[in-house]
Amino acid sequence: MKKINPTIILVRPQLSENIGMAARAMDNFGLSKLLIVSPRDGWPSKKAESSAKHADKIINRAKVYESLEDAVSNYDLVIATSNRKRFLTKKKYDNFNILQKKIRDFKNTAILFGPENSGLSNQDIRLANFLFTIPTYNTNKSLNLSHAVSIMSYELFKASNTLFKNTSTSNIDKISKLEFSNFINVLVKDLDSRGFFKPIEKKVSMIDNIYSIYNKTDLSKKELRMLWGIHKKLKKQPKS
Repeated sequence: MKKINPTIILVRPQLSENIGMAARAMDNFGLSKLLIVSPRDGWPSKKAESSAKHADKIINRAKVYESLEDAVSNYDLVIATSNRKRFLTKKKYDNFNILQKKIRDFKNTAILFGPENSGLSNQDIRLANFLFTIPTYNTNKSLNLSHAVSIMSYELFKASNTLFKNTSTSNIDKISKLEFSNFINVLVKDLDSRGFFKPIEKKVSMIDNIYSIYNKTDLSKKELRMLWGIHKKLKKQPKS
């Protein structure tokens, strides 16, 4: 049986108390890996440690990053949680059974939670493989940050306690987000140099769509090497 133990990443959390309570929920359900991106109140935080109660060990081991891209660089599956309607061509799920099956096919998984006031931005979710929405009653879809982490941690805890023979080999050759972002950054830079992003006011949304297109397929290292080869060959061609 494969234990499901993804990393929880809190992106620009505003309240230290919510960080602590999120860590407490993780500890309740057997999760232990916490990363924090640009916490508003700085780090380390006594308030976070106090509200974590007996989960202070998670707080003390938590790593802090200035950028989300750095935080997810070593992961091959990134899941963004969101309850906002988005005009992106990115896969969306709200079924925990599907979520569990997806996680089991990868070695290193990270789950993103956005800031309390606004949630994750479109730029935050560029490196996410898909979006996941926690099902709620239609009239009130907004969840407190620590509550969202609690629900997700509980569902993953249930999955870890379900007998499951992990026979998948699909995770052996998956690319990391660092490898993925290195390719996309070069692609975007070269497209920009060739005047691809027109009109300029649509550049951001066009880049969002490029990320979404390549994230639709869980690329293997072999497939990424082929994409690099294709790109380098095309780059040698003269401008038309």
